[in-house]
Amino acid sequence: MIVEGQVHGGLADGLGMALMQVIAFDEDGNCLGGSFMDYLLPTSVECPSWELGETVTPSPHHPLGAKGIGEFATVGSPAAVVNAVVDALKPLGVRHVDMPLTPAAVWRAAQGRPLRTDLAIT
Repeated sequence: MIVEGQVHGGLADGLGMALMQVIAFDEDGNCLGGSFMDYLLPTSVECPSWELGETVTPSPHHPLGAKGIGEFATVGSPAAVVNAVVDALKPLGVRHVDMPLTPAAVWRAAQGRPLRTDLAIT
């Protein structure tokens, strides 16, 4: 149960990275995401109902066969989400979208303008 909770948390964190979390600064260098009103974190409302599976392979290097769970779900989930969105937009000719894939970023990509200009340094 602990491992499943860590996996669910890692998947939610990866979903947040892929779809909603951005750190932006104004022209004076002030962070524009200084609170949770501005910097979005996924909750159970934004997350799908995860269906997990596992392959149990005991470690030969530990007396109990135990392994660490670490942050493996956090590492792979952003790429999986981005690849799924890009695959869905492939019929529109989209081959790349920068994270986070906010609704505006996906709309820009669908319109043929995938590059973010709102955070560009001028």
